[in-house]
Amino acid sequence: MQPPKSSICVICGIHPATTDEHVPRRGFFKGLSGQFRTVRACNGCNNGNSEDDEALRFYISAQIRKQTDGAKHLWEQSAHKSILRSAKLRTEFLSTLQEVTVNGANGKAASRTAFLVQIDLYQRVFERVTRGLYFWHTGTILPSGTFVKIYLHSKAPNLDDPELMALEAYSIAGDAFEYKFGIDPEDTRNSIWLFCVHKSQWVQASTGLLADDAF
Repeated sequence: MQPPKSSICVICGIHPATTDEHVPRRGFFKGLSGQFRTVRACNGCNNGNSEDDEALRFYISAQIRKQTDGAKHLWEQSAHKSILRSAKLRTEFLSTLQEVTVNGANGKAASRTAFLVQIDLYQRVFERVTRGLYFWHTGTILPSGTFVKIYLHSKAPNLDDPELMALEAYSIAGDAFEYKFGIDPEDTRNSIWLFCVHKSQWVQASTGLLADDAF
């Protein structure tokens, strides 16, 4: 299945499309092979967000570590190299570190160092992913004025929920990037997307009038 070629960037829905963009970006799949999704995009949407993509790969990898083979590749071949190479990324990451109190295995409180997850970073990157996959599956551009809301889940949602089971399910590069989605047939601007990165990180996107709905 391949979507039709669009002369307009399917990400911003405004500028002429001049390049092909992977959705999600290939950087999520370091060391892995598979059938990747590409859509037409303008140069700004394709090449103007590389810092966001690199930063998000690092933050995701720092959270999921090496829980799967794909996650191990992501850390060793991409995220670890990024934090060593980029002084800006190191500075931003270190600025989020803080001491938190957690309950240990013995029930006693202990102090740990944690970092803040940048929700606005997830918003920017996964909105592009959502708009790209929306076009890839429907062949139509999600209107630029349609609101896209990104939610980061701290744990896996209940996949046995009938509403989630009714969504269409797809995967890219095996289980490296799995997603489900559903689109309102009466108003196709309204849709729900659930993404799972390396079986560890769960992200939801809701569009249109469903933007305030979270699982």
